Amino acid sequence: MPDYQQVTVDDKLVEKMSHERYLRAGRSSRSRVKIMLLAIGLAVTLLILLVVSIYSTSKISSLSGKKVDLERQLTTAETKIEALNPQVTQLRAQLSALVQNRFPNLHELKLNSMMAVNEGLITQVVFTKIKQGHRDVYKYLVVAENSTIKKTNPSFRVLLFDEFGVHIANADVIDKRVLKPGESRDYTDELKLLFEARPKHFFIEDLSGDYKLGKK
Repeated sequence: MPDYQQVTVDDKLVEKMSHERYLRAGRSSRSRVKIMLLAIGLAVTLLILLVVSIYSTSKISSLSGKKVDLERQLTTAETKIEALNPQVTQLRAQLSALVQNRFPNLHELKLNSMMAVNEGLITQVVFTKIKQGHRDVYKYLVVAENSTIKKTNPSFRVLLFDEFGVHIANADVIDKRVLKPGESRDYTDELKLLFEARPKHFFIEDLSGDYKLGKK
């Protein structure tokens, strides 16, 4: 009887051990699969990183090459411009001389500078430029002085011209107030531009002897 029980226990033990070996084998197999999947995932990630790195390096290299090329073009352009500057200055001087010969009464316009004028009652003028939105506005300040022994009514016309001698702006002033001998008076206003252009010359016409500008 005892022998029979011992054999039975041994069989159950063997069966239990076999079952445990089966479970360990299954767990080992699943572990290998997980490791393989992780390895494959890591390899794919490294491959993607490698491709991105190669692409980025190529892109950066390309941009660096373009930057160097643009810098070289800019340097070349600046060199050409610098070489042309003396010619431009000379041509501007020649153009100014031609305009001056054609219109000898014109004066060179300098902004924010008090300029002497000897046109009848007009003795001095200052031109300024201000920004109003996207528009350049030119203003003048004219000084009229009565150096005669007679009373008079100051009247004058301010004309602006571009670098080619084209009339581009004007302002008419009729002052019906009497200016006594020895007195002076300032006049300031905005010049009416006929079209957008940069003024380079000016002329002030004294009309005090005939202040009805429409009949002039």
